[in-house]
Amino acid sequence: MEAVPEHPSEDGGEDHTEQETSLQEPAVEPKQPALKRVSTTTSQTSRGSGSTSSAPGGRRRSRKGSIFVADEPFADSLTAYVPEEPDDDVFELNINGKMSMKTKVRDSRFCQRKRIVRIIVLLCLLLGLALGLIFGMAIKKEHDRTAGSEDGTVLESYGRDGIWNNIRLPKTLTPLKYNLHIRTDLTNFTFNGTIDIFIKCIKNTEVVLIHSTQLEIPLHTVTIHPENMHHEKDRLHLKRDPWFHEEHQYLVVELKTPLKAGSVYKFSAMFSAPLLHDYNAGYYRTPYDTATGERWNAATLTALTLARRVFPCFDEPSFKANFTLTLDHEPSYIAIANMPIESNTTLEDGWIRSKFEESVPISTYLVAWCVTDFAYKEITTQNGVLMRVWAREDAVDTVEYALQIGATILDFFDEYFGTKFPLPKLDSIALPGFPYGGMENWGLISYKPSRFLYKESVSPARNKEGICSIVAHELAHQWFGNSVTLKWWDDTWLNEGFASYVGPYLGANHAEPEWGLNDMFTIRSMHPVMTIDSLSTSRPISLPVATNEEILQQFDLISYRKGASIIRMCSNFLGEATFRKGLKKYLAEFEYGNAVRDDLWKHLNDVAKEDGRLFIDVKEIMDTWTLQMGYPVVTVTREYGRGDGSLHFRTDQERFLLNPQSNMTTNYGDLGYKWYVPLTYTTSRDAQFDMPSQEWLSPGHKLTVSVTGVEESDWLFVNVEARGYYRVNYDENNWQLLTQQLVDNHQVFGVTSRSALISDAFNLARAGSLNQVIALNITQYLTSERDYVPWVTVKDVTGYIGDMLGKTGAYGDFQKYMLHLVTPLYQDLGWTDPGTHVKRQAQGIAVSLACSFGNEHCVTEASRLFAEWMQNPSVNPIPPDVKQAVYCTAIQHGDQKESTFAMEQLETTNSDTEKLLLREALACTQMSWLLQSYLTDTLDTPEDTKTVLANVAKNSIGARMVWDFFWENWDVLRKTYGDRAFYFADMVSSITAKLNTKYELKQLQSLIKDHPDQGSAERALQQAVESTQANIRWIQNNYNDVATWLSNQIDTLGL
Repeated sequence: MEAVPEHPSEDGGEDHTEQETSLQEPAVEPKQPALKRVSTTTSQTSRGSGSTSSAPGGRRRSRKGSIFVADEPFADSLTAYVPEEPDDDVFELNINGKMSMKTKVRDSRFCQRKRIVRIIVLLCLLLGLALGLIFGMAIKKEHDRTAGSEDGTVLESYGRDGIWNNIRLPKTLTPLKYNLHIRTDLTNFTFNGTIDIFIKCIKNTEVVLIHSTQLEIPLHTVTIHPENMHHEKDRLHLKRDPWFHEEHQYLVVELKTPLKAGSVYKFSAMFSAPLLHDYNAGYYRTPYDTATGERWNAATLTALTLARRVFPCFDEPSFKANFTLTLDHEPSYIAIANMPIESNTTLEDGWIRSKFEESVPISTYLVAWCVTDFAYKEITTQNGVLMRVWAREDAVDTVEYALQIGATILDFFDEYFGTKFPLPKLDSIALPGFPYGGMENWGLISYKPSRFLYKESVSPARNKEGICSIVAHELAHQWFGNSVTLKWWDDTWLNEGFASYVGPYLGANHAEPEWGLNDMFTIRSMHPVMTIDSLSTSRPISLPVATNEEILQQFDLISYRKGASIIRMCSNFLGEATFRKGLKKYLAEFEYGNAVRDDLWKHLNDVAKEDGRLFIDVKEIMDTWTLQMGYPVVTVTREYGRGDGSLHFRTDQERFLLNPQSNMTTNYGDLGYKWYVPLTYTTSRDAQFDMPSQEWLSPGHKLTVSVTGVEESDWLFVNVEARGYYRVNYDENNWQLLTQQLVDNHQVFGVTSRSALISDAFNLARAGSLNQVIALNITQYLTSERDYVPWVTVKDVTGYIGDMLGKTGAYGDFQKYMLHLVTPLYQDLGWTDPGTHVKRQAQGIAVSLACSFGNEHCVTEASRLFAEWMQNPSVNPIPPDVKQAVYCTAIQHGDQKESTFAMEQLETTNSDTEKLLLREALACTQMSWLLQSYLTDTLDTPEDTKTVLANVAKNSIGARMVWDFFWENWDVLRKTYGDRAFYFADMVSSITAKLNTKYELKQLQSLIKDHPDQGSAERALQQAVESTQANIRWIQNNYNDVATWLSNQIDTLGL
């Protein structure tokens, strides 16, 4: 991919004093052709053989000898092969085994002549060898001066020993300021630039390491000199030309004299690269369609370690510095970046030069700019921050909600955290094809359009909630991540966990209080991650990170949702006021700096002591949740028959595993898999769900609790409102009491507690810790349930059972029973607008479940609405909150014309939300050939592949097809997505979720064995194996009981 330019020698006769470099006409460096292996053979005819034979390493050489270049390009020496063998023409054996004197006499006159010839040949060989060495060394030296050596030849030349043999930069230098000048050519799809980095020397050093990869750098432009150099003689001289350490992506500059501690130096270089349509390039081009044709924008995505692909830098989060950015671009575009524009200048060639104000101290992964022709809307917050939201001109009318909600949340965070947003402006941009939901670049946040743009008549309520939550998440990052940044990626959760909690459940909840977002925490965050964290192949939330692949794997559900869950738990046991007070002090002390988790624990512990809230060290408690994987199941055993008018119960804890028989071998440390558990509880006598009683269950100890004034017939509920990150198992009698309460009056429990009770029961049964029948009995109350949150949990846990039964004879009874449960909810909410945000979401799930389980009225109505739309495509009559169910049902029960119509709408709509709904619906067809075509076509639209594969995997017909497709296309999928955070791992998880046979397990294990390079999906594949083993175990242990229970219910209910 990289060209290798030629450059003059180190000095080059150039004046390297500080000067402004023009980027208007970038120099094009000539390319160095690749050095090829040269092999020369010398053969002499002999009476035995004149043929050649293969030499080791694939070389060809004659019997007599050859000269060849070693396999390693640019090797330090050439090798001459000169055999020493007797001459066949001199010695000859006769038939009696004696030497023929006649032959010897006949050939003696030629011996001297042959010796002379051999000497001449040898001299020629030696001369050729010497010339080859000189020529090879010259080429090697010239090659070493160029950037982007992909084969590691420069690395081999200088060896692997040195400070560069570490993924972490040494602490000898720190950047103070970057002056970065970039010229973006969106006609020819290239960019080039200059960089000046002002570096403070912390400790004397003769080596400067700068991150750089996939950039063409004319190495003669690489200079280092004192900050205030006045004379050429002050320029620092190099031991040798700069070179590249490919493994750790360093540009290595070795100096003849060391940099002095306390002094400031300036590193300068020029660079260039193609502007690729590749989101992993760091700086990339992204297309979008207009009425006049295709257009391109250019945007950065420097997270996590991609800044080094855009400009040479100290690409670690702890190396914060100020940035001054200058962007040159064509006049039909405008430039936006982290900071406001300071000036715009028209250059002689008509291009625009946009110079931006100097930034606050910032990590390289947050540096951002866009060259765009988008439109925007703006608002000024109450605290005076100018907020602009950018989108395609034809979509700018859909940014209003994100703009208004963003201003509200930013003002809230200013007040809540006690430190105001420090920048004068905040831009947000919806970038077509953006691979992630959002990226929190300081002052310029990037979003996926489908997660950001909202239109009332088109987008469902769930989409609106998602927009509010993701905007709040990214705005929370402006404090947790941008202002106070993790020191290294082992504490990724410190950024992402906080943003995932304080964003949606503080910021968004403040902006939309009637939505009840705190009630949705379990279904949106905690329960999904508990499934992953109950595998032996999970990981501690905080763990050492030593490779770029491990950095990518940190960005998973554990960092985000487990991080959010334990932070929420901490807030609950400290009290919200104490928690907030500690956050304020933490954010104030480390503003513009870096922190580790212990810094947070210290501040929370200090304020807890001040407030008298805690007598146990916060670090001691939270280390049990961050330094070991998993979570506990608390077993609660009541003592019955004491007759003293009190409730007595004992508690113990153990690690919860979905598959207790899984391989427990791990490379991670643990603390004995025991936790400090904040045990909250209530009983039917007081039913206190707002201020429940609390005790601590400590590692290595059991806890006995007595509650007076409670009868044996009263139920006990532990982990009230799921405030703690753990599951609870009861004795069978207490399960029956809780189940009966749900039947009698389920609203005694809050929606979160009902959701937790259902989730705990079914997951305990899935693990074999609870009889599956006890869990199934809980579902009998659902004919009375009308709230959204419990139904989401029901859909999840019964969806697992449906997946396991899908290939068995019991699925028919399961379908009938689920239809019986959901029908009252469906009839109650119907097809008309139910009013509130939460009821609209409940309507969506009711219609989805009713249609999927075959409710005739639901299927008929969905098909009718879709047919009406087909007759008049310009007017969509389908209510937004049931679109997902209607589209899928019509395509599932229709024929090819429904799929064709949906594909046409996908290609013509300019609504990103609509595109998302249509892509999901197209995977609902029951025609296998359409599914196969859909899968094949997705390779042409890489940004949609994960969504398509995940949706097809949900289809009972498509599940097997998508697994085969994944297997067959592993190489292209690994190359395209394997180095992205989230993407490849999520793809693996969705594709393998339904695997539950030994044959499928064997296939999965073969895939892993055949493809050891798994990129960011390595852990996801390990977890897929364990999940598949757990699925097989569930079928073996539970199928007969479940099938019998379902059959009895069908008979009892007369279904």
